[in-house]
Amino acid sequence: MAQVAEIPITKLFVGKINVRSVAGDITELTKSIEESGVLQPIVVRPDKDRFEIIVGSRRFAAAKAAGLKTMPAVIREMSDSEAIASSLIENIQRGNLSDEEEIEAMYRLMKLDEERYGSQRKIAKGLGLSQSTIERKFTAYGLVQKLRARGEKVTLRGSPTAVERATGEVIPIEHAEMIERAFKTEEVQKLPKQEQEQKQIELVKTIIPLNRYDARKLVDRFKMFPEKSIEVIRNEALASKDGVALHIYFLPKVARLLSLAAEERGMSEEELVPIAVEEWLKQVGYVVGGKMD
Repeated sequence: MAQVAEIPITKLFVGKINVRSVAGDITELTKSIEESGVLQPIVVRPDKDRFEIIVGSRRFAAAKAAGLKTMPAVIREMSDSEAIASSLIENIQRGNLSDEEEIEAMYRLMKLDEERYGSQRKIAKGLGLSQSTIERKFTAYGLVQKLRARGEKVTLRGSPTAVERATGEVIPIEHAEMIERAFKTEEVQKLPKQEQEQKQIELVKTIIPLNRYDARKLVDRFKMFPEKSIEVIRNEALASKDGVALHIYFLPKVARLLSLAAEERGMSEEELVPIAVEEWLKQVGYVVGGKMD
């Protein structure tokens, strides 16, 4: 049974269960609390003679900065998994968490309560998110963890600015996901392990500054010719300034053969594809006498 009470600031603390690692900029929130007080109670759970903050760590930090002696709180008995779920859902709805804070909290929740949150499907349902969103973020985070294990400094973010990407240390989730999936393809897996690791680092540094379209072109080219240097792949993938948008993806094996065929004929894949398609259309009877039937 929950109850609402005014709790002394000195009795409140932010524990390890809270999904937010830092409070962030609380200047405006502090000013608001100084003028109007805490309008929405925080959520806490009892811990001996104190209370652990589950939801509202930023309000708590701002209240302390504003000099408040007490603040309103909803007191609830909660297990660790219930506490993490409550904190995570609240912060996702408010948009207060960094992408990495959100992902790390999901992993903790999955380990603490396997019955309710032990799979991507279950955690997606429990948090009200799509399973594809969870899978995409987990895949991207997997790459970041591997890079950090090799001593690389990289931060995962949903939509970093061009300035952030220019540092070479802030990678968009979509870029990270593309790279992680690329290194699971058959052709790339043929590379020696050490070469895979080195090219993964080089590929990350190369595509971080690129927009989504160019990043996709480069990664797709890498899946076709993983044995080539990343520099050569980059030059080949981005060589065409005008470009042709092809709304279709070939299997890496097929794309590789297509590229080799184009190279033998001294043309680009973009030039060869329409020719190959037209020839096929002629063979199956859609093109008669040089014209579309």
